[in-house]
Amino acid sequence: MNDSAHSTGVRLRRGWLLIGGLLGSLALGLGLGWLIFWSDLGLARTAPTSTPLVATLQAPANVGSAPLPVAGVLAPDFTLKTLDGGEVSLSQFRGRPVLINFWATWCGPCRLEMPELVRAYEAHKADGFVILGIDLTFQDSIPDVQAFVQEFNMTFPVLLDETGEVGLDRYQLLGLPMSVFVDRDGIITRIHIGAMTGEQIEELVGEILE
Repeated sequence: MNDSAHSTGVRLRRGWLLIGGLLGSLALGLGLGWLIFWSDLGLARTAPTSTPLVATLQAPANVGSAPLPVAGVLAPDFTLKTLDGGEVSLSQFRGRPVLINFWATWCGPCRLEMPELVRAYEAHKADGFVILGIDLTFQDSIPDVQAFVQEFNMTFPVLLDETGEVGLDRYQLLGLPMSVFVDRDGIITRIHIGAMTGEQIEELVGEILE
């Protein structure tokens, strides 16, 4: 190879390295920008430092049109049937701190988190704290829900989202479990996607107990 060809090859390799570096920087910048965007919405503020345990779900095409709920806004109201045959509305708990927890029996991270939620409820229910456990019944079955509730001794209200209207449309689930912390005025303070530890639950429940 003559000197001219060698020089041309070197320049080409340097050019491709430069292009690769620029593309890598662009990808990193877009990734950071996306994370900052979600953090500003109040959705990523409570994410653990390690990768959160999240189960994905399939959303029907006819849901997801409502405004995205974020920290600082009034929690969207809803009325759902309960596992024991009654009905519960979020608005009936105005004046009390509420944790809305979306889950399903097939969700592995939900199984890991549920014992900690039960402990938090038992520890703070005397202070007016309530958990509304919303099962995604449109992707679940009542016998499985009943078995799950019995297994974990869930004494707080268990609600059945049979169409996905609440979980997927009004709250626009991004994964399971998803927890929405609502203060006594009905305002969302935090939205956490993924399984929480007992310490995280205590910290975030403490915020809405104030």
